[in-house]
Amino acid sequence: MVRTRKIQVRKSQGLKIIIFAIIVLSAVQVWFLINNYKEIITKIPIDLFKAPVSYPISELVIDLPFRNSEGNTTASNGSSTQSEVTDASSTATSEGQAGDTTETTDSNAQAFELSDVQKKIVIKLMDLIDSDITWGYKTYPDTGYPTENIWASTDVIAMVLKDLDYDLMELINKDMIDHSEDYPLDIKKRKDPIKYIDFRDTFFQEQFFRRNALELDKQYIPDNKDNVIQWQPGDIVYFQFDPDDPYQDYGGFISSRSNDQGVPLVIMLSKELVKISEVDKLMEYTVVGHFRYPNPYAEK
Repeated sequence: MVRTRKIQVRKSQGLKIIIFAIIVLSAVQVWFLINNYKEIITKIPIDLFKAPVSYPISELVIDLPFRNSEGNTTASNGSSTQSEVTDASSTATSEGQAGDTTETTDSNAQAFELSDVQKKIVIKLMDLIDSDITWGYKTYPDTGYPTENIWASTDVIAMVLKDLDYDLMELINKDMIDHSEDYPLDIKKRKDPIKYIDFRDTFFQEQFFRRNALELDKQYIPDNKDNVIQWQPGDIVYFQFDPDDPYQDYGGFISSRSNDQGVPLVIMLSKELVKISEVDKLMEYTVVGHFRYPNPYAEK
């Protein structure tokens, strides 16, 4: 009994010693923390998340505002253009160089945004400039549209619009049948339309656009801002080369680029040019037709 009691006493004393040691160690830790505590404040730099450039950024040439006589002009080198939108209204300006075809700038911009149709036309035209399509004329009774890389000037207009789901072959043929008085066929020495031929004819194309497109000024006046604003990328233009033969007119599109005086360039195909080209001819050739199609103000 005595021996058992001594063992219990020893165990009790040992437990008390352990508890005491734990209390002392905890007290030492608390004392150490109290005497060595320092408040550390970590400050995040103000410009940590600041972007080095203004956003948003767009690199689409066709998203740039078109220039006018008093406005900034976008610039392009024909392959890529970078624009930077720097305000809440997304007014864009761009700088670049393309030799003699650089679009000039002015300090006071009066920009407008291109419509979706205009943008698609410009994109398609940029592709055609790099193509191997050459000038020539062949008829295609089965398809109407050229199936080879041999096009007339009117084919450029018809093929671009067809790519946007505007089938000039069907549209012009229907308009000729419904309004035959506006499409005289005597010069062709026949009485009835020929669907696969007529829509490629410059005179019939012009007549169709006069009836169905927005008709615009035929003379470009550099110092007249109300006139200049009418000449937008994607507009269709026709040039006269023989006053006595309207069937000898050539057609093309207004480009999104300008010469160093701010005059829009023209994208067209002719016998002289051989292939689809971007040329500075707006002030040199006689414009007999200037249209925007589809008409943005027409009732849908």
